[in-house]
Amino acid sequence: MTDHILVIGYGDAGRRALNSVLASQPDARLTVLDTDYLAVAEASANGATAVLGDGRDRCALDEAAADIADRVIIAVPDDLNAFLITRAVRPLNPDTVIVAIIREPENHTIFTSDGIVSIHLRQLDDRQT
Repeated sequence: MTDHILVIGYGDAGRRALNSVLASQPDARLTVLDTDYLAVAEASANGATAVLGDGRDRCALDEAAADIADRVIIAVPDDLNAFLITRAVRPLNPDTVIVAIIREPENHTIFTSDGIVSIHLRQLDDRQT
C-alpha cells in the first residue's frame, strides 16, 4: 500500500514539497488542493490528483480525501490560513501527520501549542512567492 499525501497549496513551496515526496516515494498517491485553477491544472499535468477548492472548506477537504491522507502538507502563502487549515483537517483525520510550511518564525508557537503539526520555516528567498 502506498502513502496518500495531500498537499494544500501548489505555489513554489507546494511544488517543492511534492517533488521532494516524489523523489523519496515515487509510488505515493498524491493529491493537490488549491484555490487557483492554473495551479490545479499544473498539478494534474504533473501526475497528481488535483482538486480546486479552499483548504478551510469541508467539502473541498472531503473531495481531496483529507480523511484518509497519511500526511497533509500545508504550503499556503499565509500563516493564518495555514493555521485555519490545520484546524479544519485535524477533526477529519486525527491521526494524520500535518506538516505546515510557515513564513514567520513568531507564528511557530500557535502551531505547536497543542502539538498539532510539524513546522517548516520557508527560506528567506522564498518569501517573495
